[in-house]
Order: sequence, then C-alpha cells, then structure tokens
Amino acid sequence: MSKATEQRTVFEVGGDLTITGNITRVKIKGRKIEIFSIPEGLNQEEIKGTQEYIEKYFPIVKASTLSLEDEVLKHKPETNQQTRFKNALISAIESGLSDFRAQRMDACFDEEGNICFKAGMKPAVGKSANWWKETAKKFMPEKGSRLGTTKERIAFLGLLIKYLIEEKAYTVSNAWKAVCDESKNLGHYWNSENPKYDFEDTGSRQIGEWCDLGNTCKITENDEASGFSLVGGDYDDYGNNCPLAYVYSVNGPYGVYDYGVGWFVLSV
Repeated sequence: MSKATEQRTVFEVGGDLTITGNITRVKIKGRKIEIFSIPEGLNQEEIKGTQEYIEKYFPIVKASTLSLEDEVLKHKPETNQQTRFKNALISAIESGLSDFRAQRMDACFDEEGNICFKAGMKPAVGKSANWWKETAKKFMPEKGSRLGTTKERIAFLGLLIKYLIEEKAYTVSNAWKAVCDESKNLGHYWNSENPKYDFEDTGSRQIGEWCDLGNTCKITENDEASGFSLVGGDYDDYGNNCPLAYVYSVNGPYGVYDYGVGWFVLSV
C-alpha cells in the first residue's frame, strides 16, 4: 500500500493542534512541523508498516528450528531431484540460518503502480530480477525488507515438508514427492485441479499460512555467488516439470521475467 493512506498536517511552532489517528512520522522544517498520520477507522491490517499488516502478510519462517537431526532429513531420497534438494537443505542448515518473515502471497501492483500485497489481484509479473532486488529494499526498509536468498527459500520448503507431515498427515515419502517431484496439489500448475491456464489471483490455494506456492516462479538472490535464481514453477508448467523445489539460475538480471515475481522477506 502506498503512502496515499497517510494524512499530512502542517502547523507552525506555537500553534494549537489536535491530531486524531496514528502518527507515522514527523518532519521539522524551521518553524513548521509536518505530521503524517493514519486516520482513525482504517483497517490496520491493510496499512503497510503496521504490526497488523506485517503479521497478516509476512508470517515468521522459523528457519533456525531446522536441524540435521530432524526426522525429515533421515529420508532416503528416491529421485535425483530429492537428492539435490536434500543436499541443498543440509547446506542451508549448516550455514546457520536465522528466522525471518516471508510474504504470505505473491506481490501485486496497486492503482498507482506500487508493489503491494492484496488477495484477488494479478501477480506483479513482468519485471527483472535486478528490479525486484532494488524494489524489495525500498518496500519496507525500516523492517529490513529485501529479496530473500535461495538458501532461505530452500529452508522455507524444508519447513513446508515438515508441515505436510506433521499437520496434513502426508507420509514422509509423499511429502518429499509433493515438494520435489510433483507439486500439482500444492500450487497452481497446468495439470493442477481446476487449472485456470492463466495466472490465478493472488492469495489462492492456501497451504498452512502460505498461498501462491505455484502460479509464478519465485525470484531469489543467490547467497554466495552473485546473481539470482528462479525457484519453483508457474501456471504454464506441469507440476512434475517444475516442482516447488526446482531451482535454476537467472542468466540475465536485467531481463524481464513474465512468469516470475520477487520473493520478499523481512527481519524478525
């Protein structure tokens, strides 16, 4: 959501003034004071920067709870994709990841062309990886907003496997298959149930706290080497061709990606 929700009030030192609403920032210019506030009555869950907004759109990913001793990591890979993902997950855990917040759903554009998070919209596709990196940093800098790393996305998917086992009663083998080999039941793919054969609206196909696990590729920043990755698949892919754990390098950071969106994270 843009700053358009803010109310701006200007007064000179010495004057009397009553402000109703939540003050978001104050600017002092000589004897003039500018006060920006959110008018009373607005839904705090829809005001960017409020704790309600952060809790709604950026749940905590408890990456620090992943351990090499987890039962999920005792699974013996059954496919090459599972082997690659398991090795990547072990590497992510060994790197010592901290908890972070991740977007609940894909980003979209508001009426002013700014990035926002809102259900029922078309995903904000059509931008370059480098554009996403710069936009993520500016989205909510006071909360450490940035483009999530590929290792963080791997950790996120590792926790998704644990969730499927512990909360959705998947067998260990089927949970690994769902994330690594055939993700049509977790996200929106060409061969998913009730496919749209086009972009599905944001906030769709919720699994736990998360939506939009398919539908678009997620653009992440590589951790050690420079560059970016595309993780997962989009609606134009089959769930077994580009499952959620599928990772491939972005060759051109300035090229437009018509099927991918940036994956935003915040500090906890």
